[in-house]
Amino acid sequence: MKTKFFVVFIVVTVIVVGGLGVFVNRDTSGPSKYDGLAKALKDKGAEFYGAFWCPHCQEQKAEFGTSKKYLPYIECANTDNTVKQICIDEKIEGYPTWRFKDGITINSEKEPLICEIKTDKNVGPEFCKDRSSQYYRTWIFPDYGFSVRSPIDPIKDGIIWKFPSGAEASGKMPLSSLAEQIQFSLPQ
Repeated sequence: MKTKFFVVFIVVTVIVVGGLGVFVNRDTSGPSKYDGLAKALKDKGAEFYGAFWCPHCQEQKAEFGTSKKYLPYIECANTDNTVKQICIDEKIEGYPTWRFKDGITINSEKEPLICEIKTDKNVGPEFCKDRSSQYYRTWIFPDYGFSVRSPIDPIKDGIIWKFPSGAEASGKMPLSSLAEQIQFSLPQ
């Protein structure tokens, strides 16, 4: 009798715990505020390179909330913290890195600081220390928290700096900047 009671108790406990797990983890929120932006980034050919251990990458994803599942995210870190071959081939040097099929446009009245390609002999000025690239020149705009690395110089028209396809934004980009790159209107 005690064995039968124990088995019934275990079965009921498993059903209750399993039911609670399903109830707690169900998605009742419906579409998220940033589903459209995340899907549009992917549809427009944007690429978001990151690493699971990178706090700025996690912050960038967290800004999207449940919409992060739609991001065009490419994981660059293997479980042993080595870099995945795709990111080596794409010359990704820092995380997060964003690339846009149509290049990057920056609106800035202030002139950027420019870091030359980093070599063993060329470390550059102090402001280039953590932003220089071994492949591209790097533009640091005072109004932006991220830098732009590009294989060729941008075209400047007034306060608009247009970087070509292949340029990349290195660092966490505000949602407004991400939306601006693909001409997407953020929801209010």
